[in-house]
Amino acid sequence: NIEKKEIVESIHREYLRAGAMVLTTNTFGANSHKLDETELTVDQVITEAVARAKAAIAAEGREAWIALDIGPIGQLMEPMGTLSFDQAYELVKEEVLAGVKAGADLVLLETMTDIYELKAAILAVKENSDLPVLTTMTFETNGRSLTGTDPETMVNILEGLGVDALGMNCSLGPVESKVILDEILSFAHIPVMIQPNAGLPEIRDNQTVYSITEDQFVAEAEKFLDGGITVIGGCCGTTPSYIKKMHGLIGGRKVVRRENVRKTKISSPVK
Repeated sequence: NIEKKEIVESIHREYLRAGAMVLTTNTFGANSHKLDETELTVDQVITEAVARAKAAIAAEGREAWIALDIGPIGQLMEPMGTLSFDQAYELVKEEVLAGVKAGADLVLLETMTDIYELKAAILAVKENSDLPVLTTMTFETNGRSLTGTDPETMVNILEGLGVDALGMNCSLGPVESKVILDEILSFAHIPVMIQPNAGLPEIRDNQTVYSITEDQFVAEAEKFLDGGITVIGGCCGTTPSYIKKMHGLIGGRKVVRRENVRKTKISSPVK
């Protein structure tokens, strides 16, 4: 964001030309814990990151939203780790305040593995800004997050916290994601989003590669829309060409309405 401004802006511009409606800032790990050993501050990194997205939008001459991208802090929460709820809250609060000042349009809390950390992050966003908040967790092939949260529990907790959209990203490809996504869609009463990888990562000749082609990715994306998804994008292994092909096929489609029964529920972190 600071030393390679032109590269970051050019990536944003490629996604805008592909049809992306939301740019995620280059701030996934921009928290004080991860920046502690550098000379950079959270405010510096986030301010410059939002500026790069704004510059790209201006250069392309089109409208798009800027999402302040916030990933996991990088420490395990208590009792498995040493990070307390209050510490997690304060770290995210610092990011949010910087993002608000810089002019972000919304907040994306993504690739979260611990529902307790995600709860702290959501409260930090909602109590320190009026920005919409989109939230996604990452799930394993067993249908649970790293710390054991299942889709129904996630939906129950996140809807109770008042997020604007929820869903899943990363970890799995579109094929492997579908079973988990169907569960989320069957429980959720608010917009659901997904950003899958381009398949499961493989190591070939010491390089990480992804097996799902653009055509395969888009074919699965269309099934997601038929199930009632509202927001869709790509995570690891996807490129602007994936987004361009997806936008060309599904751009302008209306969201399929879901009729889920509302129930009174309570939740612990896992079912």
